[in-house]
Amino acid sequence: MQRFESHIDPSGQFARAAARLGTVLLLCWLAGCGKGVAPVTQTAPTTTGPQTYFAPYVTGVTGSTTPLTYTIDDVAPGTFSQTTYQPLTQPGPQVLNAGVLTVGQRGLRSLGITATYTFSNDTISYQVTPYPMPGLPGSFAVELAGQAGGLVQLVGQPVQPLVAATQCPNSSVQTYQFVTIPTAQWDPTTDTAYGSVEIASSGSDVTFKNISQSTLAGGEPTQRSASSVTGACGPTFFGNITNVPGQLVVTDPGIGTVLPAQAQIGIGSSGLLVENNGAGGVMAGTSPPLDYENVLGAGTGAVGLPKPTSALDTGTLVGAQYLGFIYEAGANSPAVTWSSNLASFGFSSGPSGCPSVKGNNPSSTIYGGDFPVNLKTGLSDPGPNNSQNPNYPYGNCDFVIDLGAPQDSSNSLYTQAKVWLGASYPGYSPSITYPFSAVAVAGQLGDQYAIFVIGFDSTQPWAIYLLQSSN
Repeated sequence: MQRFESHIDPSGQFARAAARLGTVLLLCWLAGCGKGVAPVTQTAPTTTGPQTYFAPYVTGVTGSTTPLTYTIDDVAPGTFSQTTYQPLTQPGPQVLNAGVLTVGQRGLRSLGITATYTFSNDTISYQVTPYPMPGLPGSFAVELAGQAGGLVQLVGQPVQPLVAATQCPNSSVQTYQFVTIPTAQWDPTTDTAYGSVEIASSGSDVTFKNISQSTLAGGEPTQRSASSVTGACGPTFFGNITNVPGQLVVTDPGIGTVLPAQAQIGIGSSGLLVENNGAGGVMAGTSPPLDYENVLGAGTGAVGLPKPTSALDTGTLVGAQYLGFIYEAGANSPAVTWSSNLASFGFSSGPSGCPSVKGNNPSSTIYGGDFPVNLKTGLSDPGPNNSQNPNYPYGNCDFVIDLGAPQDSSNSLYTQAKVWLGASYPGYSPSITYPFSAVAVAGQLGDQYAIFVIGFDSTQPWAIYLLQSSN
């Protein structure tokens, strides 16, 4: 039996409401709802009221080893919640964190955690925490215009891509380019770093064809996906998600059962694509056994963009202003722990405004970096009135991305990218030779540019996700 603790904290409404709604959607998913549904054209969700997002698992997220959902309501007074569903260990969806939200300059969402929830046996109880109102600072989100997706990072956790999977893909063919969401175990010499795929649908069937995957240096991954695979799309707890290979569990498998690896892929109305690789099972036919479904990326999944139909201008791309996050995935040997930092790019005009670090090619280089307060620990909140951060929301200038020359006719794939770090950046190490190699995919989500980067500095993988600032 499922029981919820009652308390006066308003964020408890998230726990009860999300669990009831999630259970209904989950039962629909398990029953196979959506089979045979005609394809629909994706439309942008409303910008008023709450929006629920699908977020793939990223190494470092606490309280879950599966995909999550985030519900964000930007209407003042803003609220948010982070919810998980782990079918083998939970009786239903569980809210992990909930709190308040304010929208600051350039569209940056500042999230304050007011309640953290824990699960024990058949009881979902909320843990009283010493978070002062308006909430524990240090958590942030960047949303796309129209609430079609974005990025989120809760204090002490890594950045996660967000997508509002409000509809299944339509029947037209769309080409996407993607980069892997890395883990500490990700090997740039043997594992998928980036690639492309054509996606089309017929009813609830979604076909991923002409799948191309490459290592960071452009070679063929040791274990790659078949060139064409088919999944099933329908309503789930996470939204209208495509499951690959589409083996939906229709009965309770029981505690301790190992489910087959199955990827979940969500696509937003603006075209943002995120994949969760379904780690925890075993992918059939792999030797040595692969513990995730290798459809697009490696690591824990992938994040991608529609390939532009006409060429992007690299100068315009690097001349735009961005908010985003820099994720260092950590390493097993030598021991390097992961870290994740809120960042801004494009707010400095170039080397004259960024004396600590310089790139080589001004026409393809963008300058930026982390914020000047320690956001990971939540010791400071970079609010507009915070004297510790008078330049809010502009970060330090201690980080440089040089996209280099584009490798395709759409100017959206950059396989020779380089990344420089200044000595003031928290992830800088004097033992690392800079710059390190990276690959970037670029594109537009609606009328906003986006740049996604994956790289490796000889000790650990890096991921950088940038969305053009809203104003």
